[in-house]
Amino acid sequence: MKKIPGPSKKRLFTLARLLSQQKKEKITSVELSALTGWGEATIRRDISLLELHNGVSNGYDVKILHDAICSSLQINSDQAEKHPCCIVGLGKLGEALLESSVFKGSSFELVAGFDTNFNKIEIMKTEIPLFATLDLEKKIRSLKIEYAVLAVPDEKAQFMADRLIACGIRGIVNYTNTVLSVPKEVRVEHVNTAVILTGMCAC
Repeated sequence: MKKIPGPSKKRLFTLARLLSQQKKEKITSVELSALTGWGEATIRRDISLLELHNGVSNGYDVKILHDAICSSLQINSDQAEKHPCCIVGLGKLGEALLESSVFKGSSFELVAGFDTNFNKIEIMKTEIPLFATLDLEKKIRSLKIEYAVLAVPDEKAQFMADRLIACGIRGIVNYTNTVLSVPKEVRVEHVNTAVILTGMCAC
């Protein structure tokens, strides 16, 4: 199988979720384009990375395409390796992410949440283990956490990122407004709603 680039992985993951909601047996690239807003050529190119050869003209078999994406991205697979991850910062955003289904059906397992507020940790009701950031290094190493979602106040973002990286974290999803400085071997995805909206704006 061809190596799948990062942008294609993101689109294919979205396609898998979309296909899981379809009731029809066949779907064309034209229909997928209408549902996603992506160009037909982009969709066909992404699907070609799966080495799936059924029906470009007659449409893709929804189940076969869905299963092929899930297999290549290790989605919804009992055999898939689960990468332990955590959320650092349990304010409104962090708490919402903690209780959401964002990790469901992915190859990532949320195993911990961290916050500086001891009282909040004690009263929050969740199935996810919660810890004080004071114990961050110890818990990340003991739980073998590989990835982190950062949702702390902006002024604490770089400091907390440095601590995470020192523990061996491989990647950070950064929900703060701070542009993080990290070693080249550490992946960072900056999630900023204003920036995303600006990218959508044609003006």
